[in-house]
Order: sequence, then C-alpha cells, then structure tokens
Amino acid sequence: MVWFLPALGQIDNHIITDSRNIYKTDSQTIGFHIEAMPYMRNTEYFNDIELGRTLFGYQLQPSVYIKPGHQYCLLFGVFARNDFGGKRAFTQVLPTFTLQLNSGKHNHFLFGTLEGALNHRLIEPLFDINAAIERRIENGFQFKRENEKGFYDVWINWEQFIERKDPFKERFTTGFNLMPRLLQTSNHTEIFVSTQFTAHHKGGQIDSDTGNMEMVLNGAVGFLAKRKLAGSIKYIEGNFYWVGFAEQTQSGNYAYRNGNGIFANLSARIADLTLILSYWKAQQFIAPRGTSIYQSVSIDKPGLLLKNRELLFLRVVYQKKISEHLYIDARFEPLYNPAAAQLDYSYSLYFTYRHTFGVGRIRE
Repeated sequence: MVWFLPALGQIDNHIITDSRNIYKTDSQTIGFHIEAMPYMRNTEYFNDIELGRTLFGYQLQPSVYIKPGHQYCLLFGVFARNDFGGKRAFTQVLPTFTLQLNSGKHNHFLFGTLEGALNHRLIEPLFDINAAIERRIENGFQFKRENEKGFYDVWINWEQFIERKDPFKERFTTGFNLMPRLLQTSNHTEIFVSTQFTAHHKGGQIDSDTGNMEMVLNGAVGFLAKRKLAGSIKYIEGNFYWVGFAEQTQSGNYAYRNGNGIFANLSARIADLTLILSYWKAQQFIAPRGTSIYQSVSIDKPGLLLKNRELLFLRVVYQKKISEHLYIDARFEPLYNPAAAQLDYSYSLYFTYRHTFGVGRIRE
C-alpha cells in the first residue's frame, strides 16, 4: 500500500502531500504533528504557453491534535511558507483547523483544512503540480476512503469568501476522484478504473463585481493497470485517460467553450528510481486548476492560443526514505513539443519531514 495506491495515476506524489494520519494514533491522546517541506522547482521553459521560473523555499506546518476517541480528532495549527529572496519574511501565513471524523479504518470525513492539493491524486492536466507549493492549503469539507480495493476522494475547497458589496466574486473548486479496483489476478496484476472531475465556480449574488459568473468543468475517465514484479524492477504500470473541458456559462473570459484530450503514461520502478514516459494530445483544452503546460491558452503571452497541443515527457523520479521521518524526492523531466520541434525541461528537489507524537492522555 505504501508504494502502490499512491503511485496509481501518473507520478507517486505521496512524499510531497500532507500526511497527518492522526486516525492511526491512540484514542484519548493529545500530541503534536510536525510537517516541513523544503522545495526547489525550476522549469526551464522557453515555449509560448508557459515561460520558466523557479520556486525555492520551505513550508512549515506544526499542529496540535486532540483525539478524545476513535471516531473523531481535532487539529489546530499554522501553515507558513517562505520563498527565498521574497519581499516579505513569509509569503503565506495561514491558520489551520480540522475536525476529522472516522468510520472504521478507511472512511474519513474532514471539515476545515483538508488533505488537499496533490492529495486528490488528480492527473496533471486537471490539477497543477505546483499546487503542492503555491496552493497547498484548502478549506472546506472532504470525504476520503482508501484501502487496497481503491481510492475515493470527494471535496469542496472554498477559495474566496465575500461580504455584501465586495468588489470581487466568491470562488470555489469542487471535485472527486473515484478509483475502484476492477480486477485482481493471481499473477500480481491489478486493474483500476478512474473517474476524475473538477468544477471551478466564480460567482455570487451579494458582491458588487459586474463581471459575468463562471462555471468551468473538467473531467477524465480512464483505466490503470499495474503488475508487481519480483526482480530488480518492482512494478510496471500503464494508464490511459480521456480528458474533457467545458464552460457551462457564457462569461466571455475563455477563448474556447469546450475541448478534449488524451493522456497516457507508462512507468517502471527500479529500486528507488521511477522512469515514466507520458504522452499528451489535446485540442482547445483549458483547466483553471490544471498544470499550465498542458493548456491551449498561454499564461505568459496574453491572447496567444494554440488550439492543438501535443507533448512528450520523459520523467526520471528518485524517491527514498532517508530516515524514519525524513524523505527525499528528486525529479528531472524533459518534455518535447513535436509541432515546434522544441525541447524544454524541469527539475525539482523536495525534502519532507513528518513526525506525529503524543505527549499525554485525556479523558473524553
């Protein structure tokens, strides 16, 4: 399970996601959870859709948890992000609070600060890989279920609250990722089906913003197959998705009203190294919360559109548990655009420290 379910979909991102797992601790306890992530992500992009940049800094998430019983837990904490060389000491400082309700070992309902960003395990065209750094904190409610038979995640992230007469609109993103296991064979092969969906809303009734409301839908349907091996290659995995985009409103803010694409990945894990070959082909594709490089609209050259997109990625990912609480994730990801005969690349380095420990017992 440690290396299996998190890997399904594209890249195993479990090292750079939140992992409180307070539900595994003893009941009637109080304690601390500490999570820190130093990061460096550099995109050497010179294409028309997205120009390269560097994200370099660290995140801290200390919190206190109170677990009166098996069925629920409270967490209070703070999230701080520091970008090296920034204008402020901290780019973000946010309070965090989560009420976590548990039903058995596998069902969890969260209200408040979610296990968000890359925890949703959506494919990159639907959800930005940079969210682990730039939009890690999500607030709303979430239902999660995870075991060897599948992964299920349904959530709403309330991004912008409004008061009466505010000069801006409310915003939220909601979505789900349903990945049940369809088949398991005796030769260590497993097949999953995957349905992923996001809806991005911008609207409201009490603001003074005269702009049009927005409702943008993105979805993906696909299958995943994985076979565990006994030799130096731990597993091979393949997946294929049909991906869609549709604007349900007539805001005038999007160059296209609908689009689609296909996304395929083939990977193999050799010791601590994972090699992934990815293929993306799309037309008129837009995803407000997706990774920019996959889209048909430029984020750095306003008004520039590339209706048809085709990209090839070769990803080399090194992941290792250094000690009981410290992990490393290093990536090198060249990408090739056949239409422009252009080669770009990115590289990333993440360290994650996680530690949960009790300091005393309480009575319910």
